[in-house]
Amino acid sequence: MHTSPVSVLSVPALADTSPLELFDHACRSLLGRGTEFTDTVVDKIRTEVPYYADPVLAPPDVRMCVDTGIRHALEATLDPGRIADIERFTRELGIRRAEQGRPLDEVLHAYRVAGSGVWSGIVGVVERDEIGDARQLVHVAELVWKSNDRDAVMVADAYRQVAKGFASRHGERVRLILAALLESRNEPAFTGDAAGILDLPLDGRFAVAVVRATPPYGRTPEGVPEIRGVRILRHTCAQGDVLVAHLGDSPLDTLVSGLEAGPGLRIGISPVVQGLDSLPRARDMAGLALGTCRADGEIARLDARLPDGLLISRPDLSAELAHMVLRPLYDLEPADRDTLFDTLRVWIENGGSAAQAARHMYCHRNTVLNRLRRFEQLTGLVLSRPRDLVQLTLALDAHRLFGPASALGAGFEQMGA
Repeated sequence: MHTSPVSVLSVPALADTSPLELFDHACRSLLGRGTEFTDTVVDKIRTEVPYYADPVLAPPDVRMCVDTGIRHALEATLDPGRIADIERFTRELGIRRAEQGRPLDEVLHAYRVAGSGVWSGIVGVVERDEIGDARQLVHVAELVWKSNDRDAVMVADAYRQVAKGFASRHGERVRLILAALLESRNEPAFTGDAAGILDLPLDGRFAVAVVRATPPYGRTPEGVPEIRGVRILRHTCAQGDVLVAHLGDSPLDTLVSGLEAGPGLRIGISPVVQGLDSLPRARDMAGLALGTCRADGEIARLDARLPDGLLISRPDLSAELAHMVLRPLYDLEPADRDTLFDTLRVWIENGGSAAQAARHMYCHRNTVLNRLRRFEQLTGLVLSRPRDLVQLTLALDAHRLFGPASALGAGFEQMGA
């Protein structure tokens, strides 16, 4: 942050007019030099304050502020009635630098260096023009520096007054940047800048979790989960909370175990992705994982539900598959149809073992085999063929995810996708 180098120059009249005559002459001379003198002071600031020499960190309006500050200070020295201009400028400067997020220490350092530059300019004018003994200026020096210190305090006070409010605005800036990283594929330059602002590594290991509340009672937590070894940033949108987790060296299990899906909540978690530029893909995958949840209180990892995620990603094709495979079952009586569905599900869950399925269903093994043969006759599938078995498994998963509407050939909109 830069400050007017010379609010310092507003000094009251002294009894000894000789130093004041030298002082006034020097101020008029510096005013006449205009931008040439401004450039000298700006160069001094950039030389002595490394923060202001950095083309990225330094405020872009340094030169304008130095020029305005010098002009107000020199004019107020010649016309004390204009001291109000300096006071207004210093307050506005403190506010502006706080809003820009510039470090207060650097601002005050630059302010005092600027004051030193103006004082050197005053001494230089007196020596160059040979209008008197420059040593006489010592009589005004103390008051000049007291004035400079007073104005520096004014800058700091104004800065601190807005710092708290700025923190909330900074939070909004973080939210907007995080939203942009999640929503689209960004240019490398933007991603690099975002990494600096969010204090995240460009090539770090990340995962995204989407937390959604189901009405009417579900509510997403207000705070950010605290998980040791994992830094989490939160973005809230209409669809729910999006949690961006920088995992560092922690496994995905650390994030999963640190999240809790309470009553009325469902959570979908992406696999681990590499780099900030992969966050949009991670968000998409977390959304797919969330879509596989069928009940509140469920936490779904996509890496454990990839077939379901595949079906969720193309609900139209999933419905077509379910319709093709399972539609004949809906021509049966409801009780008969439900028995076949249960038998297929239990048989698949038990690794294709008719004996194990029979034990779970409290029936004879041959009963299970007869039901499986009946299914084959109705659908034309052969369950001993791997491809047919894959089709059946995916069709049953689609039926579970989307309901009977998928097998009955309902439209995409009717399925609520």
